[in-house]
Amino acid sequence: MDEPSAPAVATPVPAAVTDPSAIRPLASFAGTDTDSDGKVSSAEYAAAAAKLFEATDANKDGTITVAEMDAAREALHTTGMTSSEKLIAEADSDGDDKLTLAEFVANTNARFERFDTNADGVLSVAEWNAGHEVVLQPVPSPSAPAAKPRK
Repeated sequence: MDEPSAPAVATPVPAAVTDPSAIRPLASFAGTDTDSDGKVSSAEYAAAAAKLFEATDANKDGTITVAEMDAAREALHTTGMTSSEKLIAEADSDGDDKLTLAEFVANTNARFERFDTNADGVLSVAEWNAGHEVVLQPVPSPSAPAAKPRK
């Protein structure tokens, strides 16, 4: 009789600071649309979020700190957006100034629901672009004039 084998384990995700090119596609529509059907389901969006969380949690302690998020954002060239402090504060439901996977995914799920403007349970390219355009707006420096809204 054969010995039972251990279940397959997912391939570890490299830290964003170690291999940004492996992580960068997770922030794109094509990289998130894993079945290439032209839509991003909530499951695909959550799976990408979980991988981004794992890649950002550099010390693998199950939480993301401001320093870890800053380092990942620097490696991925996304430092011009909302500060890491603000991003963490928005999702930090227990107020400990760091994010757990549950907090990170809950925030991502809420973002998915906001982006899914026609409430069909998937994001089209147009919904993805419109939603991420708002989320990824650069933060103006204190000395820079405020950007004018697009029409």
